[in-house]
Amino acid sequence: MKIIRQLFNTVKESLSSLWRNRTMSFTSTISIAAMLTLFGVVMLMIINLNTIVYQTGEKLDKVVFFLKDDAPAADVNGFIQELGKNDKVKRVTYVTKDEALEDFKKDLGEDATLLENIPGGNPLPDSLTVEMNELSYGKEIEDKYSQLPFIEDHNYYYDFVTQMMKIQNGVKYVGAAVVFILVLVSVLIIHNTIKIAVSNRRNEINIMKYIGATDTYIRGPFLLEGIIFGVVGAILSGFLTLKLYELIYDRLNPQLFNITNVDLVSLNIVREDIFLIFLCIGVGIGFFGSLFSTKKFLNV
Repeated sequence: MKIIRQLFNTVKESLSSLWRNRTMSFTSTISIAAMLTLFGVVMLMIINLNTIVYQTGEKLDKVVFFLKDDAPAADVNGFIQELGKNDKVKRVTYVTKDEALEDFKKDLGEDATLLENIPGGNPLPDSLTVEMNELSYGKEIEDKYSQLPFIEDHNYYYDFVTQMMKIQNGVKYVGAAVVFILVLVSVLIIHNTIKIAVSNRRNEINIMKYIGATDTYIRGPFLLEGIIFGVVGAILSGFLTLKLYELIYDRLNPQLFNITNVDLVSLNIVREDIFLIFLCIGVGIGFFGSLFSTKKFLNV
């Protein structure tokens, strides 16, 4: 019963303090919510960039060599065998011009009828698609074989993918810096809120200490205040972040898929994780912000 009574008193004192200092309490909660919302936006950007880079890399981790029409079969077969022995090559696929035309028609969909009567016949060349074990190996394959006499042309998108990876890292570092600053601001606001609450209860605290109240019991209401700030801020930011993401997903994903054939991360995949991460971070910020404040301003 004693523990239950102490817990009840702790909750009661926390709620009373929140109401007495409601302006600062509101500010603390909003600061945590703003920080977590920005953190969520940055995190979702990084997750989607990772997904786009990964999926795009899977599609572009290959060099396509287009063969001349008069390419000697012996030279082509020897080239295929040499590529097959290369440890950096995962797979070599020979694509005839007829297969390439059929694939092109599939990509065009309803517009494929435009290719029915091409003057001069099928203009597409035979080709070799070389898939690498790692994306970075493609540059070496490109440089080594692109000048062979029976190679008409080649395609390789390594520079495009690496640029996306640079953008990804830039977003990660800038976002981390901004979130770090906002975390400090949130902790500072909570720090000041608890400081005011301690000052308002200075006489009461002295009486509690005089009659033998423990340090933990005195700190309890202030720590609970910080946790409440974090929980409420996490819930607000969770709903706001997911709503923003839902709007962006509904508008951007269809266009992105039509252009790149790559999807953004589904909202259903990240919903529970977002709330769990936000709760952990929000409670952590609120608890430790209050803990540091009580240690500095509460002489117990």
